[in-house]
Amino acid sequence: MSVAAPQPVSPRQGDLSHAPLNEQVYQQIRWDLTVGNRRPGDKLSIRRLAKLLGTSAMPVREALKRLASERALEVFGNRSFAVPVLVPKRVSDLFFIRSSLEGSATELATGTLTLRQIDRLAELAMLMDRNIDSADTAGYVTRNYNFHFTIYTAAGNADLVSIIEGLWAQTGPFLAAVVREVEMADDWRQLHGRIAEAIRVRDAAEARSLIEKDISWGIEYFNQLAEG
Repeated sequence: MSVAAPQPVSPRQGDLSHAPLNEQVYQQIRWDLTVGNRRPGDKLSIRRLAKLLGTSAMPVREALKRLASERALEVFGNRSFAVPVLVPKRVSDLFFIRSSLEGSATELATGTLTLRQIDRLAELAMLMDRNIDSADTAGYVTRNYNFHFTIYTAAGNADLVSIIEGLWAQTGPFLAAVVREVEMADDWRQLHGRIAEAIRVRDAAEARSLIEKDISWGIEYFNQLAEG
């Protein structure tokens, strides 16, 4: 049996149709967190998810327990699960960790990305800007993921990429909420195009600096909430 998923799983995972059912369910739920299909505070019903995904309750329960162990979900005493509510200091700290790790991954990847991949980065940057203009949050966050992980997977460090993916699952609901509600500054909107161009000229230090700047808005935004 394969998951009857209403949304595609992470594009980086490729075809999971032959993966174990538990892994398919886990990847689908984690993808929903990563792209903000689940909002902060949302409760996740095992029965409802099993019906939505066309599975029994057992693989859903195991996937939720796994995500809770990875701090992407909270579990309560009666074994119910929910997306964590906003704790601004914690979210700011997560973006701080992301900035450091993703800067390192970008520096490693700058010399290995192909011209075709770099052209794709430039295309994604343009499409993401259009998504913002059209208030297409779903399109934006999916392309944002594809942009970043096109870079990170080229770093040649699978463990680093895995850690970064876990952090994205934790920050995804909060990132999507901000994209829905906050008008993006013009200089921030230009960052993805500038990152693609820095990689094109193989300027690893500049590409790293721009990636860190792209992510640092999360540090600053949620720090302001914590202090407010």
